[in-house]
Amino acid sequence: MTTPAPTRRAALRLALLGATMPAVARAQPGRGPVRLIVPYAPGGTNDVTARLLSARLGEGLGATCVIENRSGASGAIGAQEVARSAPDGLTLLYSNEVHPILKLVQRGVPFDALADFAPVIRTVSIPYVLVGGARSDRPTDPRALIDDVKRTPSRYTFACSSLGSVGHLGAAALGQKLGVEATTVIYRGTGPAVNDVISGAVPLMFAPLGAVLPMIQGGQLRAYAVTAPQRLASMPDTPAMPEIGQPEMLFEGWCGIWGPRGLPVERVSAIHAAALGALRDAEVIARLAAIGCAPIEESTADFATLLVAEQARGAAIIKAAGVTPE
Repeated sequence: MTTPAPTRRAALRLALLGATMPAVARAQPGRGPVRLIVPYAPGGTNDVTARLLSARLGEGLGATCVIENRSGASGAIGAQEVARSAPDGLTLLYSNEVHPILKLVQRGVPFDALADFAPVIRTVSIPYVLVGGARSDRPTDPRALIDDVKRTPSRYTFACSSLGSVGHLGAAALGQKLGVEATTVIYRGTGPAVNDVISGAVPLMFAPLGAVLPMIQGGQLRAYAVTAPQRLASMPDTPAMPEIGQPEMLFEGWCGIWGPRGLPVERVSAIHAAALGALRDAEVIARLAAIGCAPIEESTADFATLLVAEQARGAAIIKAAGVTPE
């Protein structure tokens, strides 16, 4: 049985459809869905921003983009799955700033974050803020708080969402700056850590702004300073670290996309272009702003350079703090 030839109108429709489809989809039909591995549990900033971008990313690639949460071992389990995957662009890692320094703070990490992955693009910037419980009896003035930490460090511990997180490095760096030992309490995620700060079980935390802004606005948390060069538009009354005499305390959380080592340059370029398209979408920008994040537009080369610098900075802080892999 033969298939009838398409009519002229049907042929025209097919041609128009082909002209509007992404080049990646036309060049590589039937490749299947793109798996975006999030190495953390659902609900955190890493997971939420991945989901905000996934639909537009898939559109740009001409494929369905499926989020898969593979949590555990501070992100190592999900990352290892990507490192072992075929370098075809169908399995990607969506992780954060912990990825390049994880092996420095955790034993048995089964990959090298620089050698075993192909960096593609950083996606979003995540501001951080030093917070304490609103009902705490600690000083309310930021400078006075820092002075008290230096004078009586035994009164202070810092909650951290995970090993190697901005909160972990921030606490260690502040201790080094003040010449004291910063005691940290490592949690499995931001939520439990924030809850203990609100309750007063732990006095302080360097926390991602999106996760704590509602609690700051609701009066459950006190914001002392943001770890940024200047004040944030969303928190105009909260000073930046340089304003309170701590210009070295600049830390930024971020998320990004990696593929496995050997991912072809053309696939890296296609994924980078699709991600940029998603990050420039007005709805995506607005939804990111609502959770305290901002899109980042930079090249793959810039991302690769930053990873090397971030690993070196993290290694210096960790070594000076005497932190050993756990």
